[in-house]
Amino acid sequence: MALTNKDPQELRDSLRRWLAAQLPEATDVVVDDFEIPSASGMSNTTVLFNASWSTDGTLTSRQLVARIAPDGPAIFKDPDLGKEAVVMTALAGIGQPVPAVRWVEEDPAALGAPFLVMERAHGNVPADDPPFTASGWVLELSPEQQSRLCTASIEALAAIHDVDWKGLGLGFLAPPEGTDVFDAEVCKWRELYDWARGAEVNPTIEAGFAWLHAHRPDDRREPVLNWGDARIGNMMFGDDLAVNAILDWEMVGLGHPDIELAWWLFLVRHHTEGIGLPAPAGFPTRDQVVAIYEKASGRTVDHLDYYEVWAGVRLAILMHRAGNLMIDLGLLPPDAVMRFNNPASQLLAKLIGAEPPAGSVQTFIGNR
Repeated sequence: MALTNKDPQELRDSLRRWLAAQLPEATDVVVDDFEIPSASGMSNTTVLFNASWSTDGTLTSRQLVARIAPDGPAIFKDPDLGKEAVVMTALAGIGQPVPAVRWVEEDPAALGAPFLVMERAHGNVPADDPPFTASGWVLELSPEQQSRLCTASIEALAAIHDVDWKGLGLGFLAPPEGTDVFDAEVCKWRELYDWARGAEVNPTIEAGFAWLHAHRPDDRREPVLNWGDARIGNMMFGDDLAVNAILDWEMVGLGHPDIELAWWLFLVRHHTEGIGLPAPAGFPTRDQVVAIYEKASGRTVDHLDYYEVWAGVRLAILMHRAGNLMIDLGLLPPDAVMRFNNPASQLLAKLIGAEPPAGSVQTFIGNR
């Protein structure tokens, strides 16, 4: 669901003028095949377009994507497209399947908000609404193909964790010296929760934080690069089911590798058990996912149960924010319970043995 109210024609004209300014030696700058996908999301606006220009009589044509930060209330408090661009550029430089970033514009004057422009990747993306577990091309695959898709996804995740983030100059993602990386992440998400909830208290999220504090494992492994939103819905697959592109790096950071695997598992669980649908027949079991990851990474998964709760807390926070945002935008009535009672909060309560939110579960993700 796109939350932009920008006029597409005006946006296209502004984008063409901005691109022309980036190419002072070029003439005949054209932006066409302009599209704002309906599934742009609630955090950034995605714009697909073709651009062409002439330089010294040579015509250049590119298929591009603009990722525009929100120009008003959004899911995240302080989106940082510049950080995403630095990480993506570093990863593309070592052959990771990440779209190449061509420009970053921090000045909101051009399009009303900061944005980055990337080369367009091609392939198929498992949908969120309706989810890939309800309809669409993933369900049309054979069980063997579904298994191959999941294996490719998990292997791509392991490859991200093998990246030498220090050698790539990504040390800026680390917390201040002497600060535990997980403590820093918990603090960051607690601040996001306090901002997202306003004057409200979400009992399930509070119980989740308390559980995390009480059951904290002694995990002293060196942190790895964490993509942040590790799920198949943020991956683009080719016809051969290889991963063509890894998308959406707005939650990138450092952390223990189990955190990413737990998020991957929790999001599949959200799109199945959470909304009352079975997993596709070829999807691996939890134990099989762990085995695939351990084989691909050479690492041992040690604290998956704990980090699955962490995944539940974070997704419940995002759903609470989404609920309040949709109320503010008039997309839900003021008394909508989604911020408290949604599939993420229900699953989180189940994981920690807490009392689940009462009443009917509400979500903007359909199971049609």
